Amino acid sequence: MATAQLSTRDQDAIVDDTNHDLIHALSVRLDSRWHDGSYAAETKCQGCKKVFDRLRAMDAEAARLLTGELKNHITDNKFPLDLTD
Repeated sequence: MATAQLSTRDQDAIVDDTNHDLIHALSVRLDSRWHDGSYAAETKCQGCKKVFDRLRAMDAEAARLLTGELKNHITDNKFPLDLTD
């Protein structure tokens, strides 16, 4: 399997834009999931609690999708083998 090629613009980057975007999106979803759980626990409004619980579940599903795609990229050697200089 071929190793992913970095564009000229990304030669100094540790990972390419797509992998960075997957990692960043996963981080955002995990952070949102934590906050939504906190908001759900703090609110006295049952309607708001349901909304935050639903958002939390949606973020969990998004995190599963992103994690699965990251696993595919790792399996397909779309990450550089050596992430050091």
